[in-house]
Amino acid sequence: MGTRRAQIERGWILVSIAYGGLRAALVWKFLRTYGVNPYIFGVIEFVSAAIYGKSSAKVVGAVIDGAWNRLRPWLPVAVLSYFAPDAYVFISAGRLPGDMLAILISVVCVTVVLTGVGMMAQVRRGRRATPGVK
Repeated sequence: MGTRRAQIERGWILVSIAYGGLRAALVWKFLRTYGVNPYIFGVIEFVSAAIYGKSSAKVVGAVIDGAWNRLRPWLPVAVLSYFAPDAYVFISAGRLPGDMLAILISVVCVTVVLTGVGMMAQVRRGRRATPGVK
């Protein structure tokens, strides 16, 4: 099971980085005119995406295993790395038009919900695949 979980972790890191690339492209296209430096955002996005990929995989694994002591060090890392790029955008953006601000807030809210749903689905699948874990 250990090698399978390690493969899943690596895959999740790659997916997180790929998603970060999409976000960086969107920032480049839509937010650089509002004071968001796309290069700084890109660095923050890619570094935090790699950290988030690893830490969220560790969080899911700890929840699947019911190992709450393993969850404690990884959960804050996952949360901080998840929100770091968005925090940079909101801090660095100048005056955003109301519709742009509403879109940004909506995207953050939708991705938080989708991430939560996705993590819960991973936990359910992992618990079904691991005998003796409920």
